[in-house]
Amino acid sequence: MAVARMRGVTLLELLVVLLLLALVAGVVGLTLRTARPIEKADRVRIAMEAARDSAIDLGHAVTVTVRGAASPLPVTAFPDGRVLADHSLGVDELTGAPIAKH
Repeated sequence: MAVARMRGVTLLELLVVLLLLALVAGVVGLTLRTARPIEKADRVRIAMEAARDSAIDLGHAVTVTVRGAASPLPVTAFPDGRVLADHSLGVDELTGAPIAKH
């Protein structure tokens, strides 16, 4: 006489899978909640930092164009770390860091 084998999943296996899915959904939810789009000021700062780093590494001036409030503006970074940019971009010439606006 052959014994019939039952197929399927146990309640415990189902609960473990649901617990893992809930954990993954929670982590993804927290990650998406804290994510924010890169703002225009951040893009300008990132472009200027990249130009400054490239100028220092390469040993010669590097010029990039960033979008200002009204039109594209050139930013030139020099090998000594100085950054020459339009005043509207709010950049400290000596450090290349953003100037705090009051």
